[in-house]
Amino acid sequence: MAVRIISTKDFAKPLKVTLQSSGKLGFTAETAKALRLESGKLIQFGKDEEKNELYLILCNGAPEDAFAVAKAGDYFYLPTTLMFDSLEYNYKRATYFFDLVRRKEMDAELNGEVYYMKERMKYKKSKQEEEILI
Repeated sequence: MAVRIISTKDFAKPLKVTLQSSGKLGFTAETAKALRLESGKLIQFGKDEEKNELYLILCNGAPEDAFAVAKAGDYFYLPTTLMFDSLEYNYKRATYFFDLVRRKEMDAELNGEVYYMKERMKYKKSKQEEEILI
């Protein structure tokens, strides 16, 4: 019998990214550190059409269809506005959060370090609703 020990290091803090109101995908500081992000690092996205699931892939090599990580101050992000527009995300009306879940079994198939993007969403209050609360 082969038993694999599950390390608590893998579950210390969830890795998260947020779809900003500009359409950019922003990384938390902890996530940027865990993914070893730096300016220019290449990231691809994959979509399972049957399950309607998104995957973030830290690329091996330099594929043409990858996004380059950008940095503003201490903040890492991806310029994903057009991609999320085409996927019909309404990031102006809602904030989307994605918890990244490691999927090592998909690394070889997708040629990189693969993370399932577990989606959560929260609607934003409209300006009119904010004025009522004041």
